[in-house]
Order: sequence, then structure tokens, then C-alpha cells
Amino acid sequence: MAGLAGTIPMPAMRGAHAADAPLVASGPPLDYSFKELRSCAELETEEPRSGTKRAPPESPPKDAGAAGAPGAEPAAGEAPNEDAAIATSTMRSNAPHLSASTTAFATRAPAPAGKPLKRVMRMVTTSIKLNNNMLETVSGLPMALEFVMPNPVINLQWVDLSFNQLVTIEPDLLRFVNLKALYLHGNCIKALSAVDRLKKLSKLVSLTMNGNPIESSRVYRTYVIGAVPQLRSLDHSTITQDEVSASAAWYKGHQERARKRAEARENAGVDD
Repeated sequence: MAGLAGTIPMPAMRGAHAADAPLVASGPPLDYSFKELRSCAELETEEPRSGTKRAPPESPPKDAGAAGAPGAEPAAGEAPNEDAAIATSTMRSNAPHLSASTTAFATRAPAPAGKPLKRVMRMVTTSIKLNNNMLETVSGLPMALEFVMPNPVINLQWVDLSFNQLVTIEPDLLRFVNLKALYLHGNCIKALSAVDRLKKLSKLVSLTMNGNPIESSRVYRTYVIGAVPQLRSLDHSTITQDEVSASAAWYKGHQERARKRAEARENAGVDD
């Protein structure tokens, strides 16, 4: 997972707005492995083995945000209070352990006046472990993840679904537009054609499919690399440029042969 989920896509900002924008970094993964989950809906009530589950929304207390209140964030245009400034270095050192909803003041380059410029740092969950469960489908996964992490359709970059009982690659999996790493090894996927759907995930660079019935096909690796050309690693093995070129040529020929077979079947049906 290292190097795959280090930053969160953020819109470009300039000038004063850039100085006020929060620093966003990936938090630790949510671990729901070995939970005997049978459906994605169970995520709403299940607690993760590690990582911090998104807290349910609560109404803020009446005195929330009062000046000088412990833990209160500064209002727009207001400098952080002295207690927050003192806590800056401690919170930065503990940043890797902050939850998805935790913020901290991060010291940046000195401001022109000689005072350190502080910006809010936000840790966002970008990865989840769902391996070694009993899932037969990922239908409803985007909605289920709304209960455990913020904006999963955008933020999710790494997901481990290995060693479940999945039989195909479903449309709900394709909704995670920023997905970079997908582990599907040790499932029950039988049709190589199911892999074709993954080409829609334009940022996907690491995929595992070994341990599925499709691995027994003699063209397994060639097919997957040809069908998902953006991949850089398959089954934890780096894809070479020679493999990319050879697989692309083979896959193009495969599609042409499949088209001709389909036309032949259609013509045969008309003749009957």
C-alpha cells in the first residue's frame, strides 16, 4: 500500500486561498478483515480491528467554538489561541495516528512578520481491509462505506477484498474513481471477461487476481494486462514494458476474433 495512498486529490488553489486551505494526508486503513462479514451492510454496525471509524454526526453543543474553549477551532480570520499553538508540535508528531475527522495545526514556513504560519492538517481514510470474510457480492459497498469513512467514492484509493467468495467484478466496485490498488486474489471469479470492466478505473495501477479460477487459463496474465493497460503491477509482480506491448497486441487480436465469432453466430441464426 505504500506510495499508493499518500495524498488526497485536491483542487488547485492560489494566493490567500492556498494559505488557508487545509493540509490533507492519508490516515491509517480501516481493518475489517476476519470479521465473518456476509454483506457490506454489516459495516454500519461492525467495529474495525484498527483504524478509526467515522463518528456519526452529532449536533454541536451551544457553547461550541467559544473563544478560548479547549479543543475549539479558531474562527475565520482569527489566530489560533495560545493553547493550540503550544499543542502544535505534539499533534504533528502524532499525525500518523489521527483519525479521519481529526485536525491539527501544522507549522509552515515563517510568515513575513516572522511568526510561524499555521495551517490545519486533516487526516482522511483512503484504504480499507475487507479480506478473509464471507462476502459473495460488493453490491451496496459505496453506501455502506458512507457510515465508516468520509466521501468514500472520492477518497477510497486502496481496498483489499481478497479471500472472500466474489464471483465477478460488479459495477459498484467501479464507482471508486480514484482507486489505485485492488486486491481480489483468493476469490471465485471464473470469467476472464469480467476483468474488462476494470479498464474504467483509470487510476488503477496495482491488481491481484491470483487464486481465482481464471488464473488457470493459459492466457491469464496476457489477458489481464491487455484488458487493463493502465496497470503497473499484477499479482505483486511488476509489469514490464515488453509485456505491455505484447499483451496490447494480443488483446486487440482477441477482440477482433471475438467480434468475428459473434457475427458468425448471428449470421447462422439468421440463416436458420
